[in-house]
Amino acid sequence: MERNYRKNLDALYGKNRELWERLRLVEGNTRYEVFAGRDPIDINILESASRLTLYTEPIADTENKINEFHKYLKYPFLCLFGIGNGFFIKALLGRKALEHLIIIEPEIEIIYIALHINDFSKEINSLRLIVLHADDLTSDLAMRICKMDKIVVYLKLYNLELTTEYYSKYYSVITKVNKIMVEAIYQSIVMHGNDLNDALTGLDNFLENADDMIASIPFIDFRSQEYSQTAVIVATGPSLTKQLKTLKEIEEFVTIISVDASLPILERHDITPDIVTSLERIELSAEFYEKTSEAFHKKIGCFAISALAHQRVIKAIKGQKSLILRPFGYMQVFELHRFGYAGIGMSAANMAYEIAYITGHKNTLLIGQDLAYSSDGVSTHASGHIFGEKDEGFLKNNKAENDLYLPSWDNSGTVRSNATWQMFRNFYIQNITDAKERMTTYNCTEGGCYIDGAIHKPFITVINTLIDRTKPKKHLAFAPIDEVMATHDRKKIKSVINAMIKEADKTIDALSALLKDVTKIALALEKITLAEQLKTADFKAIEKLNIRIDRFKTRLNDPLFAKYFWESLRAIVINQELNIAKIVVQIASTIEEKNRISLEFLFAHRMWLFTVLGAISAQKEILLKYA
Repeated sequence: MERNYRKNLDALYGKNRELWERLRLVEGNTRYEVFAGRDPIDINILESASRLTLYTEPIADTENKINEFHKYLKYPFLCLFGIGNGFFIKALLGRKALEHLIIIEPEIEIIYIALHINDFSKEINSLRLIVLHADDLTSDLAMRICKMDKIVVYLKLYNLELTTEYYSKYYSVITKVNKIMVEAIYQSIVMHGNDLNDALTGLDNFLENADDMIASIPFIDFRSQEYSQTAVIVATGPSLTKQLKTLKEIEEFVTIISVDASLPILERHDITPDIVTSLERIELSAEFYEKTSEAFHKKIGCFAISALAHQRVIKAIKGQKSLILRPFGYMQVFELHRFGYAGIGMSAANMAYEIAYITGHKNTLLIGQDLAYSSDGVSTHASGHIFGEKDEGFLKNNKAENDLYLPSWDNSGTVRSNATWQMFRNFYIQNITDAKERMTTYNCTEGGCYIDGAIHKPFITVINTLIDRTKPKKHLAFAPIDEVMATHDRKKIKSVINAMIKEADKTIDALSALLKDVTKIALALEKITLAEQLKTADFKAIEKLNIRIDRFKTRLNDPLFAKYFWESLRAIVINQELNIAKIVVQIASTIEEKNRISLEFLFAHRMWLFTVLGAISAQKEILLKYA
């Protein structure tokens, strides 16, 4: 048993350091007793204080649970509450279809016991088994789980099941776990979007901006600058106004990274940022620049703009700018790496945080980052915001019925927020976790919501502690553009565009032929009832078509194909696959059930093929504009 435990601990050290740290502190089972029968799997666990056992009959209970879980035989991921003695977990891991098994356990001592009884080291190392103490499940971790390749398209199948009746007493913990997971699933699905036009607009903007990008400051040059130790990120939440006086006082001693929406406010208060970030691809963002002066633009160190911004935004900026790539496949394939990458998150403030980290700041302070309505429940943005403190456009897109209530800045209560702000907040939480080894984050907003991982202190308190007012910062100074490199980059862009068009043509031909064959059978079958379909359909032909569909879908995993097209396809494919997943996991116990599932699979993929064909054709039309 001790050998099992050591092997499991070694695996956890590399895959789940939090649990490894918790287990290091466990000296033995003191709250639970272990009883073993003659059979190796006849092991029960007794809670000493309550005298409750995890099982009534360990062997029979495990067998019954295995039978109960037959309905999940083809599920590629499962999420369970309670590890128990581990034998049921071991049985599930024997299923070939199961790619990831997530176990949430509220008692560290039960994990300690289960890891002595069973050797899970191989499964832990491969991430087929992910064991979490309930207290370690955070929004950030849940999001990371939801993003895993073998999980993302099966998220709608999520259901938190108990491994034994013993765990039903942890009602409040189960409720908390479910809340975290459901919110993460919702955000993961929303992040992928459902609008093909949005993705194609980004591609179109990027290609239209290509010449401007090549003539801009390469993002890699940001790293060669000498910065102060502390960055202040200026967002536009309602709390920003009260921080501006202090920000002005320390302007010359910190790196000020402002989101585009804060720019008019900063000019009004005579505060010059070092870097200004823009992430949105919409034309309306240009107004932040058009309503600020050219003289102000010239004073700013650099405008860090997403390379998929609208052309009106690019033209509105009169100062130095750097058009930065986002980590999308269709941008990476051009191999213009000196211009990227930033913009993993969903807001200009998330992008500002990435830049603060990339440029080596030791401390980052957030101000105006409310991510919530004002305390009176009226304002969405700071005083002086060009769309008003009560931004009607924002309110139109974020209905009151979709409000959320998040922990307040001082963690003393809750504040009114919404799903959009919650997504921004979750990106912050994830980024703060990733950055914590190199950068300390302070939330100095003094309003709005609590951001996990950040240190929450008043702005003036942190400033007085961190800022050395005897050492002014150095202002950004960039080298001239390398024209030889720019000429080389223009040729490279043309070459890649032509390669993408060639691949699009090949894919369109294959898709068209497959869709034609699927449509021919589907149209004939749609005219008759399901009963008649099951009697008259040519299921050998249908099976061959379904195999062809599966074969084509493997192309989505080809690295080059994915880089070319995945950003355009992601929204429609993920949303359709979430529903197709319910078909894929069905179990057929009779020939008729097998045939019915085959029909469902074929009908579902008729629309899948049609929309994928449309997306790639639309992308090709955009590419042809710039070939």
